[in-house]
Amino acid sequence: MLNLAKKLFPIYRTITGQGFRDSLEILNAELGGIMQMHEIKSGTAVFDWIVPDEYNVKDAYIITPEGDKICDFKQNNLHLLGYSQAIDEKIDLDSLNEHLYSLPDMPTAIPYITSYYKKRWGFCISHEQRQKLKKGTYRVFIDANHNPNGVLNYADFIIPASEKTDDEILISTYLCHPSMANNELSGPVVATFLAKWLMENEIKLKYNVRFVFIPETIGSITYLSQNLEHLQKHVKAGFNLSCLGDDLAYSLVHTPDADTLADKVALHVLKDKENFKEFDFLASGSDERQYCSPLVNLPVCGVCRSKYGYYKYYHTSLDDLNFISESGLQGGLQAMKEIIKTLQINAKYQSTVFANQI
Repeated sequence: MLNLAKKLFPIYRTITGQGFRDSLEILNAELGGIMQMHEIKSGTAVFDWIVPDEYNVKDAYIITPEGDKICDFKQNNLHLLGYSQAIDEKIDLDSLNEHLYSLPDMPTAIPYITSYYKKRWGFCISHEQRQKLKKGTYRVFIDANHNPNGVLNYADFIIPASEKTDDEILISTYLCHPSMANNELSGPVVATFLAKWLMENEIKLKYNVRFVFIPETIGSITYLSQNLEHLQKHVKAGFNLSCLGDDLAYSLVHTPDADTLADKVALHVLKDKENFKEFDFLASGSDERQYCSPLVNLPVCGVCRSKYGYYKYYHTSLDDLNFISESGLQGGLQAMKEIIKTLQINAKYQSTVFANQI
């Protein structure tokens, strides 16, 4: 799993674009080509949201008054504010500072910032480097394209139950962040190896298992717009996989009622694991939020190791390949295996013998 994460890590991904497609193809090859690929045109209405323009970047950087290249996209793709507009201009330091983002409390880290739905440009920089910038003229260069004729991509596939049924377990994960290891790659990597385990082992499945790989938020909204009626009718339990690669904790984000089959099974499996943390739905912020939204109401929990937003390196360059580990990923995978196994053996038994015959 760690090798797969290393292969995916350098690719620039966002909610649309070639990097997302390239990453899906790598995962699909790992799975033996079983993914069903889908695309939705930019500008398409998905409920009350709009699929954004497809976004691709060739290069981005800043040239200092001394002639040094900083915030180099090709050195670290987190340097670019996500969905930045193209620009090639010379500006002074005061003007540049209006477009820079840094973390004073984490001076060596590059923050991860996006602007999907507001047209602007910017660079993310370590606060340590930002403080060294001197007055003078800077060249800012971003070679990026917003294509209104592009597409949003996602993929899904179903591993069928052992006996014919329409009932499903939903496994959803997102693949839209650039180079962050736990927040981004651990979910898709664990989901991929969970699917491989289900296909390679003779497990008697009570339910079909639906796997979904999407860009976060807009992807789940898009997926629901295409499949809502089916999902509401057939999904018995669902799990959004995120931040599953570290060694620090196990976490569960509940549905609004915290009383679905998904809640009960996930709590049963996770509650005795190391440093377990339980969160109610108001702490949600990933795709379980969309799956559980009003008038959707799917029974989908969030499953993490250290929950997004609750570990120090979240949404920074320090969430790198050194923060995750093979043992961390294996722990995340084992938890999901136990959840799947528990769902298979869960049942309610009713006596077929009348009380007066006992």
